[in-house]
Amino acid sequence: MDKASKFRELIRLQQESGLSVRDFCLNEGISYSIFYYWRKKLRDGKNNGDFIPLVVKSNGLSRQSRANPTGQLAADPVLFELVYPNGTALRIKSDVDLAHLQALIHLGD
Repeated sequence: MDKASKFRELIRLQQESGLSVRDFCLNEGISYSIFYYWRKKLRDGKNNGDFIPLVVKSNGLSRQSRANPTGQLAADPVLFELVYPNGTALRIKSDVDLAHLQALIHLGD
């Protein structure tokens, strides 16, 4: 059982027990600060262990335009942009080499 699954079960047991988090954690021999950490992490959905696939369809894409420093509109070379909740952005340009992108995606395999 991985940690996320273990803490999901502990959170469920604590809720069913009727005990305070502190008392439950004392009974289970775990730090209540760790319990709170995992409860927040799992509630925010940041560690559900699932990969969410991104499907990009080429039909129906519209190009956004933005003003360059001279005030003229320029076509945006970004095919799509994925922005994570923490503000990190992944921008894929329209001229990306798909074989290179695929190799980058599979680096962690």
